[in-house]
Amino acid sequence: MWNALRPRIGALAPCLWSVAAVALATIAGLAMTAVVPLPNVSMVLLLAVLFTAARFGLGPALLASGLSFLAYNFFFIGPLHTFNVTEPHEWLALFVLLAVAVLTSTIAGRARDQARTALERARLAEEVNTIRAAAEAERVRNTLLASISHDFRTPLASILGAASSLIEYGARLPEATRCDLLAQVKDEDEHLDGMVRNLLAITRLEAGGLEINRDWVDIRELVDRGVATAKRRGATQTFEIAVGPELPFAPADPILLDQVLANLIGNATRYAGPTAAVALDARAEGGAVVLGVTDNGPGIAQEVLPHVFEKFVRAPRASGDAGEGSGLGLSIAKGIIDAHRGSITVASPVGNGRGTRIEIRLPLEEAPR
Repeated sequence: MWNALRPRIGALAPCLWSVAAVALATIAGLAMTAVVPLPNVSMVLLLAVLFTAARFGLGPALLASGLSFLAYNFFFIGPLHTFNVTEPHEWLALFVLLAVAVLTSTIAGRARDQARTALERARLAEEVNTIRAAAEAERVRNTLLASISHDFRTPLASILGAASSLIEYGARLPEATRCDLLAQVKDEDEHLDGMVRNLLAITRLEAGGLEINRDWVDIRELVDRGVATAKRRGATQTFEIAVGPELPFAPADPILLDQVLANLIGNATRYAGPTAAVALDARAEGGAVVLGVTDNGPGIAQEVLPHVFEKFVRAPRASGDAGEGSGLGLSIAKGIIDAHRGSITVASPVGNGRGTRIEIRLPLEEAPR
C-alpha cells in the first residue's frame, strides 16, 4: 500500500512545501510583530514565495502567493483573525502584496522552468558531450538564479517600500504623496517588466525558439520611439538623432528591434553617466541599414571589450562598481541581430580616449513575408 501511495505523495510534495514555507513565514511575521512595531511582514511572506518559485517552479509558487495573500489578511490586517477588510487602503495593500507575489513567482518560476527546458534540449543535441553540456547548463542556471535574486532586489524593495507606506499610513498621507508612491510602484514594475522580457528573450535564444516576424520598419520612428521611452523612464542624458532623409525601410521584426534599441540605449545611459551625450545615427550603406548608438562616457575597459556580447558580462562604471542589470542586454541584442542575418559590433574608445559606439547592420535584401 505504501508503494502505491508514494507516487501521489511525491507529486504533492511541492504543494506541501509551499504550505510549509508560508506557514513558517507567517509564524516569523507574528514573532516580529511581538517584538518590533510595524514590521515589514509582507517582505517575509514574499521570501516564502521566492523560495517556492526558485525550488519548485511556477505552480507551487502561485499557490504560495495565494496563501500569503490569505495569511496577510487573516493575521496582519485589522480586524485580526477574520477575512474582513474595513479600510480601502488595506484592500490596496493586500492587492499590492498579491500582485508583487504573483509577479515575482511568475518571473522566477518561468525562468526556472524554461532554463530546465533549455537544459534538456541541450542534452539531447549533444549526446557525445553529455557531462560537459550538463555542467555548463547548470552553471548558467545558477548564474541566472543568482542574477534574478540580485537584480530584482532593488525594484522589489522600492515596490515593497511604497506598498508598506501605503499600508501603514493610508489615508493619512497627502494625495500627492500617495500618487507619488503609486507612480513609484508603476515605474519599478516597468523596470521589472524589462528584465523579465530580457530573461525570456535569452531563454528563447538559448532554446532556438526565437521567431522573426518581418515587416517594413521605419528606422526614424524606431529611434524616436526608443529615445522617448528612455526619457519616460528617467534618462537625464542629452540625445542627438541623425537619420538620413532617404533612408529605406528595413525588413525586420519591429518588436525585437525595439528591444535591441532599448537595450543599447539602456546600456549607454547606465554606464555613460547622467550628464553624458548619447548620439543615435542611421544610414544606408552597402545594401544594409547601419544604426549606431554612441556615447561620450568613460568607455569600456580593454580587458572587458572582447566579452561584452557574452551573457552576464557587466562592465564597471566610473564609480568602480559593476553597475545594475543582469548583464544580458548586449547578449540578447547580438542574438536578435544574428537571427536577422545582420551583425553587431562595439568600439571603445571612439574619440579623445573616451566613449563607446555600438553599431548594427541589417541587410536589405530579404523582404518581409
